[in-house]
Amino acid sequence: MDSHPVEITVVGEARATFMPDRCTVSLAVRTDGRSAEAAAEPAHRLVEELTGLIVPLYNESDGPIDAWSLDQVRHSRNRPFNQDGEQLAYVYHAVATIDVKFSQIDVIDAFVYAVSALNGVDVGHFEWSLTDDNAAEKTRDVRTLAVLDAVEKAEIYAQSVGRTAITALAIADPGLLGVGAATPEYALAARAYTSADDGFELKPQAITIRAQVHARFAAS
Repeated sequence: MDSHPVEITVVGEARATFMPDRCTVSLAVRTDGRSAEAAAEPAHRLVEELTGLIVPLYNESDGPIDAWSLDQVRHSRNRPFNQDGEQLAYVYHAVATIDVKFSQIDVIDAFVYAVSALNGVDVGHFEWSLTDDNAAEKTRDVRTLAVLDAVEKAEIYAQSVGRTAITALAIADPGLLGVGAATPEYALAARAYTSADDGFELKPQAITIRAQVHARFAAS
């Protein structure tokens, strides 16, 4: 048998799912009127009502809301056409957006239910995530699993050609060994909620973290 080491290059992959521990809820205020004032007045009133719901829950250190931002009320106008093609009088619009970041997601149901009762307020998307520290820890764990997957593959390949021992020569991020391109490591959770008899029932899907490594071994 040839005693020279056999070089084996493999791709190690791993993925794991985790429940999110943060959520950003995007809200939009939209009002219309026959004058700029008629559109602006209810928009400003709604912004004040939303602020009244947010501020009591805001605490930068402890949450449940640890950050929020309000875009200024923007104004626009347009002249619509009727079904006969005649241009009508101007319609004025007022729009404002608010992003609310929750560090305690168990209170979001009640918040969304209260916000949805305000005519002129739209609940937009939910952006689920992990805290920076939690995401870093979970990513390290998944990368470790990817390396173990690479080692297991190399051992199987070595055994298939009659070799019994492997030695790592190089382990790298995807593409650095000339073995192809990287794949995304971090996938956003789905954003969903459904109505329920007593409010809103959030259904966050788990966040998926993926890792891929390229590795080269000598099998002897």
